[in-house]
Amino acid sequence: MKPFLSILLVLYCASAWAGFDWDPFHEEIQSDRGAHFEAWRPFYSSSVETERWRKDYLWPIYTRKGFKDETYSRLLFFGYSLDFSPETERDRTWILPFYFQGTDAAGENYFALFPLGGTIHEFLGRDRLSFVLFPLYAESSINDLHTTSILWPVGSKTSGEGVSRFRVWPFYGSSSLEGEYQKRFVLWPIYSSVRYTNERNPGGGFILMPIYGRVVSEQGRNQWFVPPLFRFSEGRGQRLIHAPYPFVQWSDGDVYKRYYWPIYGKKEVGTLRRQFWCWPVIWNSRVQLVDQEQHRFVIIPVFQSESILATGSKDDVEVGDVVERYWKAWPLMSWERHGKDTRFRMLELWPLRDTPGVERNWAPIWTLYRREKVDDTTGHHLLWGLYRQSRGEASVEWSLLKGLLGYKKNEESHSFRFLFMHFGEEESQP
Repeated sequence: MKPFLSILLVLYCASAWAGFDWDPFHEEIQSDRGAHFEAWRPFYSSSVETERWRKDYLWPIYTRKGFKDETYSRLLFFGYSLDFSPETERDRTWILPFYFQGTDAAGENYFALFPLGGTIHEFLGRDRLSFVLFPLYAESSINDLHTTSILWPVGSKTSGEGVSRFRVWPFYGSSSLEGEYQKRFVLWPIYSSVRYTNERNPGGGFILMPIYGRVVSEQGRNQWFVPPLFRFSEGRGQRLIHAPYPFVQWSDGDVYKRYYWPIYGKKEVGTLRRQFWCWPVIWNSRVQLVDQEQHRFVIIPVFQSESILATGSKDDVEVGDVVERYWKAWPLMSWERHGKDTRFRMLELWPLRDTPGVERNWAPIWTLYRREKVDDTTGHHLLWGLYRQSRGEASVEWSLLKGLLGYKKNEESHSFRFLFMHFGEEESQP
């Protein structure tokens, strides 16, 4: 073991002397604003920025991150722990979906082993969730709303201020919200009914599957024939036709829709427009924001493109200018532009765009070539840095085999590298 460590120490010292950077397996970046990033890929990476930090260990196996006084840890996709501000006793250690232990915001402890039994606080939007031999028995509460379930989802009863729900699924169920509605079902999904009691839009109706359904209110009318296949709806300036669902869907009004599923579909809602061809393979969307228009086109999983166009003048951006543009041909290459800065990269083995964990820990390993243009400098990075080149208006630099050969020149000096040694550093002659 000692000879092995000695060899590693010699290699480290030699690489430091030679300026060998071990890219892409080791990377360290220190910004002028105090942010720091270091990675020993793919085993470990650390990023620190003001009050926020994050550490990855063989991502996505284990991650720790923090913000101010809060600390979060995650193991794979099954467990995590969370420590909150030391000013409170609140903490959380969960191994999803089996083990739950912690202290809630009120300082109350809880513990549960799923599906055996216990109590969980602040989970799935509920203040408190208790169970015994789930799904045999469970109860939960949200504010003053309390629910008890037996053989979930068969038996359930919910009560609270103005709220009442009861079901023995699929035989019978009822639900009411005071001043809003009363609903029930019998032999779900065969028969269901509703009565709206609010003053804004009173009415009601029923659906008898698969024969007929009708819901009529003061502001609209809905009819189903052989539900859910054929539906005709009209009201509030909106008209809808399913004939039959989901293959033909038409809608006019605030929501415009023409679906001929799965061949082609188009939908417009407000400033959002979406289209598909051969669902779910080809998608196209456009959305209008305050001073930008976003376009997106996807051919799952091999191609995607995104662009942002300016619709208002701001700083040095005029109407119609492309603020950002991106495309990826998976798994071969990608290209993106932010303002005047661009980046081209290949390979692209991850199908999604800029997943932070992948970018920190994996993407540099499979990137064979990268071309970047930042301000007036263009750089090339080939085969993990075995060849590098950067050229600006007043400088040029290249390196072969991590510094076996190299050259650097700017307005003040120039130097050469041979066998990892530096020669030169002389001021350029006018």
